[in-house]
Amino acid sequence: MPLIVDKEAVRMEILMAFQRCIDRKPLTNVSLRDIAAEANMSHAKLLNYFDSKEDLLVSYVRYTRDYMSQKCLAWFNEHDRADYGSNAEYMNAFMRYVARGKVGEQRPNATTQTYVLAHYNERVGELVREEFAEWRRVMELCLKRIYGDEVGAREAEGMMILIAGTFICNYNNALTGGISDDIIGSFDKLLQS
Repeated sequence: MPLIVDKEAVRMEILMAFQRCIDRKPLTNVSLRDIAAEANMSHAKLLNYFDSKEDLLVSYVRYTRDYMSQKCLAWFNEHDRADYGSNAEYMNAFMRYVARGKVGEQRPNATTQTYVLAHYNERVGELVREEFAEWRRVMELCLKRIYGDEVGAREAEGMMILIAGTFICNYNNALTGGISDDIIGSFDKLLQS
């Protein structure tokens, strides 16, 4: 009987190996051979799943886009606003999830390098712009469920920027004192006249 291979699982393992490689060194210095070694496979086997480093990179950016959109939607579907004392508590709980995630999630944590590369690589740039447009669309849907039609694209874009910043800062250990339990409330002083 022939061996049945879960091709999507292998592709995911290669993407996670790619992520581990670029955790250790700049993306431009990572080769397909490095990624294959990290995934415990031959270079030839890796080429059965990805034609080139750019093909792998494009797949990683798509994975990032899909992951963030799906996880944001899932969080809002799993957490009812009525279970929280206020909108601020609800949004802070969401932001804590953005910063910390759930145990066992295969989070795309090498997005910073891909965002920089997007400036220099037209195809990656196009995908990153699509990624942010999708996040904005998802956040607008989620925010409208909480606040109604008085919120729109501007508020969604503001949340998208806060999410991306929190995600990147947390990944780079750039947050002082860890994640605040009141991320949204941190802006209160700035908003007071």
